[in-house]
This record gives sequence, structure tokens and C-alpha cells, in this order.
Amino acid sequence: MTEPSQDRVRTGIRDAFRRIAPEVDLESIDPSANLREEADLDSVDALNLIVLLDENLGVEIPESDYDQITTLADMRRYLTARIPGG
Repeated sequence: MTEPSQDRVRTGIRDAFRRIAPEVDLESIDPSANLREEADLDSVDALNLIVLLDENLGVEIPESDYDQITTLADMRRYLTARIPGG
């Protein structure tokens, strides 16, 4: 995937977290740790995060794929692979 796509994904994730959990410092999160636990997200926050990622990046994440994005690294990889025009 191209660097602009990766930058777009990083920006989309950062912006979504700012709206859902502004207190979370993404730089301090272990990319391989469980994201919901690291960011202290409840199920509603996690769902809202997915909705915002769809809005920000145009990547629809079906419920059947939720288990593929349990870490920040997983989220980046999943979104980068599916970003339109990437």
C-alpha cells in the first residue's frame, strides 16, 4: 500500500479516536495489545469507532470482520488494505 494511504489511515484513526475517546494517547498504546482494553473502550465506543472509521475513510467494516481488528496494528493493516483508491 502506498504511503499516502497509510497516512490517510493513521489520520482517520486519530480523528476517530479524538471524537470517541479524546483522552486516549494513541502513541502510548502498544500496537499489539488489545485495543479495547488499552483504550478502555466499551462496546458502544468500539462500535462508534468503527462507524467513524467508515465515515472518515470510506471503508465498510462488516460485523464478521470485527475480530480481525482487535489491536491497533490490526486496525491499521485492515484499513490500509481496504481503503478506496489506495
